[in-house]
Amino acid sequence: MGYRMNIKEAEDYLNDIPRFSKKTTMENERRILELLGHPERGQKFIHVAGTNGKGSVCAFISSILRENKYRVGTFTSPHLVDITERFLIDGEQVGEELFLDAFHRLYDLCEERKDEIVHPSYFEYLFLIGMLIFREMKVDITVLEVGLGGRLDATNVIDSPLVCVIASIGLDHTEILGDTISQIAWEKAGIIKEGRPVVYDDSREEASHVIRKAAAEKQAPAWPVNPEDFEITKRDKTGIEFRMTKGALAGSVFRVPFVADYQAMNASLALTAVHILEGKKPDRLEEALLHTSWPGRMEPVLPGVYMDGAHNDDGIRVFIETVTKIPCAGKKYLLFSAVADKDYETMIDEICRGADFDGFILTELNSYRALPLKNILETFQKKTDRRVWSFGNIQEAFAFAMEKKSEEDLVFIAGSLYLAGSIKELLREKSGS
Repeated sequence: MGYRMNIKEAEDYLNDIPRFSKKTTMENERRILELLGHPERGQKFIHVAGTNGKGSVCAFISSILRENKYRVGTFTSPHLVDITERFLIDGEQVGEELFLDAFHRLYDLCEERKDEIVHPSYFEYLFLIGMLIFREMKVDITVLEVGLGGRLDATNVIDSPLVCVIASIGLDHTEILGDTISQIAWEKAGIIKEGRPVVYDDSREEASHVIRKAAAEKQAPAWPVNPEDFEITKRDKTGIEFRMTKGALAGSVFRVPFVADYQAMNASLALTAVHILEGKKPDRLEEALLHTSWPGRMEPVLPGVYMDGAHNDDGIRVFIETVTKIPCAGKKYLLFSAVADKDYETMIDEICRGADFDGFILTELNSYRALPLKNILETFQKKTDRRVWSFGNIQEAFAFAMEKKSEEDLVFIAGSLYLAGSIKELLREKSGS
């Protein structure tokens, strides 16, 4: 065995991969899995795709399974602070040593067989690490979140998932997936496998039509979840309650610790998927949903401070819907930034037209993908006559927001998961943990 990297060196290596390797083929990925001894074989998967909400669906499913005594591995992306956040065992991120063991096994293989295989991309590398970790930890079920799209995603090398789930579909990554809902739905439906059940968000007929067609072609039982299948019965500053109105769980009332209405749909997708898996109503559903954790998604990070990872048109739209429903005795402020490859003008237009913010605090991300602060500031100044403040770094912007906020005010943070991660890191540094 050669030199063993520490966690920072391993993460630096992974972050450097886009400079020398891009997405490879499924055949290359399968060959690497073969050389690793097929760690994916023997694992049972629940495969989850979607534009928005797929991470939350994974979190709900994992929580329900844990409450029903399954040992659960969960693979999600992106991470907010630590790269090990992407790999969970029973809801806890894996330790650095377990991550590094899998990292080095794959690293050594890529060095030894570099004339035979193409080096995996950043996301492929992490997916392969996940397969090694979950085999090592002998999980009962692996909940697997798609990275991008579905049909050609690295995670789609798995053969026969227990159930597939397709969450909300909207316009995002249009340069890769297509610029219509139908095209994007077709890519997402690529995870559907022969004869395996698929549960899907039936809110958008344009997407549902494509999913139903793909399921029929694969003889896969299709289970739609429609917004009419549940109703929200209560909202407060710590979460929402909803009642199932149709199906096997009709009449059941559940509470989730998230203030956004869309989490009722995500929870319903998870409930349906696990119900299909179990063949009956699983145990302890109320406890499972109530104890679900999913950082950075309308998450209360401090009293009166909510952080959301909304970073595309649909995400911003439902973020605004949530903001308008949260009671506030004072003023509402938004701390915002974005990456350059998103349709930031449309997002900012939605924010300025749809939510009654009293002021906007703008900053620039510490990322090569960052949208320059000048562009953000100019766009807000064109779209609103409300007060706008701008800061060259996130730390100054957040400090100003906290100084500006009174006890009755609310501060919301949105626009990018990079921004959410940076705020998480700031809060962790302040708490000393």
